[in-house]
Amino acid sequence: MAGNFPVPNGVEVKIVWGLAGIPTALNILHFSHAAAASMTQAVADAISALIKTSFTNNLAAFIHPTVSLLRVETRNMDNQSDPWFVTSSAAPPGTGTGNPLPAATAFCVSLKTGLRGRSYNGRVYLWGFASVANDTNGGITTAASTGAVAFIQGIDTNMSTTQSRPMAIVSRWTTPPGSPPNTPPTERPVPLLTDVTSIVALDSRWDVQRRRAVPGV
Repeated sequence: MAGNFPVPNGVEVKIVWGLAGIPTALNILHFSHAAAASMTQAVADAISALIKTSFTNNLAAFIHPTVSLLRVETRNMDNQSDPWFVTSSAAPPGTGTGNPLPAATAFCVSLKTGLRGRSYNGRVYLWGFASVANDTNGGITTAASTGAVAFIQGIDTNMSTTQSRPMAIVSRWTTPPGSPPNTPPTERPVPLLTDVTSIVALDSRWDVQRRRAVPGV
């Protein structure tokens, strides 16, 4: 089945967001690890701690208090049997002021590798903002945009320096689906990992992200 090939030296991290304590949204990030690096509960707990610290330090001030970083789930991707390690530490809430923005509102942070093509670049859609993040023109404030980028950058920096697991993009396709038109996608027998070289916000506009009827968390 497409998309099921293991990713040698890959790490998958699932950030689960809660609304009033109920799992509601998620972000999935990928990283690379040294060939001999195993995943343990202690490592997963350390990864969870650095992600939650980056959230509290950079993004929480723009997220509505009903939204929290509920949990972090981590696994190696070398084999299909690699287990998930789920952390149970406290869920830091947003501290933003004002009303919550509409549920479909999200802000996109772009992950760049220095290579062209959709297969080599990624996006992180962040969600749960309070109206303090909304500027008078209906876009995101500079402070909130900076905080969103800093949240992802903080994760990358600390994963690289304390865990030796830099952020990376998983490229499973030689030709991404739908690009160019009428060209069938071809899945790589061995997916590629390409390190992220820059993390940026391309504009100050809000994006729309439709929720699943039953969240896939």
